[in-house]
Amino acid sequence: MSAPMENMPLKNKGDICEIEATVVSGFENVAKEEAEEKLKVPVDFKRGRIIFKIPTEDVNKVLELGGIDNCFVVMSRFSNVNFTNDELECMAILRKLVYDVNWKLGLAAWSRIFSFSHPIASVPDVIPKDLGEATLSSRFHNAKDSSQEPKKPKLSKSEKRKQRRLQARENKGKDIQQSTKEENVDNAEDLENAASLEKSNDISKDMKEGSETSQNLSDNIPAHVTRTENVETDQSPASKKIKTTENVQSEKLETDQSESREKQKTTCHDPTKPSFRVTCNRNGQGHPFDSMGAAANFGGGVFNYFNWNVSMKNFDIEVILNIEDRDVTVCLGLTRQSLHHRFIKAFGPTALRATIAYNMLRLCKIEPGEVICDPMCGGGTIPIQSAVSYETCASLCGDMINNAVKRTQQNIDFVCQTQPISLDVVRWDVTKLPLKTESMDVVITDLPFGIRSGSKMNNWKLYPNTLMEMARVCRVEKGRACLLTQDKKCINKALSITAKYWKCRNMVGFNMGGLAACVYVLHRTIEKYNAEHAAEMLGEALAHAKKKEGSPVKTNQP
Repeated sequence: MSAPMENMPLKNKGDICEIEATVVSGFENVAKEEAEEKLKVPVDFKRGRIIFKIPTEDVNKVLELGGIDNCFVVMSRFSNVNFTNDELECMAILRKLVYDVNWKLGLAAWSRIFSFSHPIASVPDVIPKDLGEATLSSRFHNAKDSSQEPKKPKLSKSEKRKQRRLQARENKGKDIQQSTKEENVDNAEDLENAASLEKSNDISKDMKEGSETSQNLSDNIPAHVTRTENVETDQSPASKKIKTTENVQSEKLETDQSESREKQKTTCHDPTKPSFRVTCNRNGQGHPFDSMGAAANFGGGVFNYFNWNVSMKNFDIEVILNIEDRDVTVCLGLTRQSLHHRFIKAFGPTALRATIAYNMLRLCKIEPGEVICDPMCGGGTIPIQSAVSYETCASLCGDMINNAVKRTQQNIDFVCQTQPISLDVVRWDVTKLPLKTESMDVVITDLPFGIRSGSKMNNWKLYPNTLMEMARVCRVEKGRACLLTQDKKCINKALSITAKYWKCRNMVGFNMGGLAACVYVLHRTIEKYNAEHAAEMLGEALAHAKKKEGSPVKTNQP
């Protein structure tokens, strides 16, 4: 039985645990400032994550941070692990690390967020002397050595097109050949079936004639002649073939049933113990193993140590194994789902992460009582995040597309089920906002990249018009704008056209799903908005767009 000690509240309030939280690469400084402000602890950061120490009783406060995606409690760090060139030795080393992990600290932090119906012991009643034999990773050993393969030369776009056309022709020829072969096989099978049917008819006819002949002979045999009852009759080839097929199928069925009995689980599910899985993140070179093999062997060691249930989907505890060169870190997951999914139920084609939206809001340095507007809200991630995080501010949003307005309203209703927020959404055109001049304090939005939404050609007109309309509705000198885009050439040209009204104060580049996106933080100048001057500048922008693309610019936003 497990000792009921780890699920109880900690009596020692001085217990400190180390937390690692993942952040979108590029927003590490923003997340660091937020954690230091809310948790009152020093924070260090590396690429894509922040690291800090916090009292174990305050672990649940970490989930209130708006800029992080996932967080883990660090149980143990092992430096300069002696990984050799032998995979079996490395896997044996990883299994033995299970003994030295500080499971008590990790489970104490885990129990502050999650619960289990039975107490979970950090040390088993009987510590096993052996944690199982190390196993090899077949996926790693079957992999091809990329160093021995010759590097393929880079091809131009035209050469790639030619290669795709040739490949398509070859595939088409293969399909035709395959279909021809199948037709030939079908015809051969039909002929064979017809021949066998004709042969069987002949055999049955012969058998019928033979039976009539034997009947006539039997009628002529005298009564005193004794008849033999055991008469062997020849079976037809078709009947022999049928019986042989039935025997093979029955033998195969018996074999499959015996194999399924052998493959049955040797261990049963114990409801008094939690289920777990191990996830490995590996970075570095020179490892004679892969991540799957490391996770499998370390998980085998954990299973033999605790006898917990194994479940890859419906798990209670997730053990994180981070391997970076020769340094190994063992953590427990404090989030089962990434926090960037919060507040969003209806996802659109360009749905923005809630964590990115929150970091953009923090870049604007929002103050109480200000008015925040998202003129191209999409699914409403940014305005919903602003309404939740800045309750003392007024938030409003809109979009030109009907489906986007509907998705935003659905997400607002979804959030209002748990916490009421004050947010309005309307349908409008971003270049003609139904707002008073100098009525907004902060304008923040995710501009269309021209990839999944809009087009690159349309952006050359949309971006300058949007910035000009934002300059009209924002307060002079105090207004700010925060714009997210991947079309850097277009936004830089738009900023040069509207330089009279906007000054770029900060730029944050980050990785957004493989795209090199960037956030531009703009401040409104002291220049008053002039409609005539704005029309003149927009005329220059339109002429530049026509010259840039060499074709008329689309005026309707998709």
